[in-house]
Amino acid sequence: MIKGRTPVAGRKRAPAYTKRLEFVPGQIIVRVRQSAVPPPMRAARLKFVGAEAKALPPAIAEPLDYLRRNAGLKLVQPLFSTRRAAIQRASVSTAERHRLAMWSSVADSESEELRGIAVLSVDPKKATPKLMKHIGAAQGVEFAEPMPARWLAQAGADPMQNLQWGLRAIQWFGAVIPDAKGVKVGVLDSGIDDTHPDLADVDIEYHHEGLKAQDLVGHGTHVCGIIAAATNNQTGITGVAACKLEVWKIFPDAPEEDGEFYVDGVRYLRALQALIGADVKVVNLSISGTASSQTEALLFRRLHDRKITVVAAMGNEYEEGNPTEYPAAYKDVFSIGSIAEDRRRSSFSNTGRHIDLVAPGSNILSTVPTKGSPFLDETDYASWSGTSMATPHVAAAAALVAAKHPHMDATQIKEKLRSTATKLPAMRNRAWTPA
Repeated sequence: MIKGRTPVAGRKRAPAYTKRLEFVPGQIIVRVRQSAVPPPMRAARLKFVGAEAKALPPAIAEPLDYLRRNAGLKLVQPLFSTRRAAIQRASVSTAERHRLAMWSSVADSESEELRGIAVLSVDPKKATPKLMKHIGAAQGVEFAEPMPARWLAQAGADPMQNLQWGLRAIQWFGAVIPDAKGVKVGVLDSGIDDTHPDLADVDIEYHHEGLKAQDLVGHGTHVCGIIAAATNNQTGITGVAACKLEVWKIFPDAPEEDGEFYVDGVRYLRALQALIGADVKVVNLSISGTASSQTEALLFRRLHDRKITVVAAMGNEYEEGNPTEYPAAYKDVFSIGSIAEDRRRSSFSNTGRHIDLVAPGSNILSTVPTKGSPFLDETDYASWSGTSMATPHVAAAAALVAAKHPHMDATQIKEKLRSTATKLPAMRNRAWTPA
């Protein structure tokens, strides 16, 4: 791992910087207290007119007004409202739109558990800890937290090491592989080239509304190939599981000023909620970041309660202090580190007491888009490294377990994979080790 910026393999390097962002600049997640909204207002069918905006209780309206006066409030996005488009079409002032959006986050929520959550965009220079504390202490606010930054959990690699040693490491060739065509794996990533010859015949649903369909950095396509590239099609590589894929593009089409691609927090959180209605059994999250979030943790609890197995990357910053990274560190997430060909920990792979498994993650050959971009030099196939590459090996294995044992819940699938995993020599016969 390179000290400082860790470039995505195959991407043209941007100027180096010393530290990634911990939070998305200028974005605040706010949840209003249910007690601050009278029951009739929770059940209201809003018409989105100015008179309704004036009726919003002061306990909720005042924090919005404060942010508008003191922090340049630009936008209020009711995260799980079913009527977001109607709010944008309403003929009201900006201030009224902010109030109506907050009200809609309560009245039009997709779920009772998710009522009152919105993302507020303010001037990044004014989104200070002091401001966050002030808003969080408001009578009508349950919590206010900065939007955590998430990036691709991928490290640099030699693109010429194009052997699928990972399949041998997980003993794929000698195993009886269950038919997983009825199992759907969700992938939240940079997108997918669903026209790739090794992915074109895979059953894929792709959500990229408002963004280019193109996977500009190739990371999502690489992850999807590890999971489900077509088998015995006389083309390229072999995926671990012949399953269905449901892909959400959660990264923007351009990097931040530091040259890094960060998750679009609003798209990401909404995608986590959308997984529940998509009949997904397993979710792959090859992303990481150093900040936690109450909102994100709530969504993972909901996924776990609905028997959806969430598999996430431990992160690649071992040589930069080995920080605890999320979403892997949440209780309801299956956390994956990386090993190299010698079956030892990859030099970049984070460790910690929350780790569940390790899987092949160094020099992993997989699919990348057939068309390049300003952020992607390699095309068709490439060998990349990262806990990003280890994670889909486990997500695909979880899909195979789900195919063979359809009644297992997330906890049972996790335990099945842990109990049957091969103990590595460095573990010295211990059942589990944090390193």
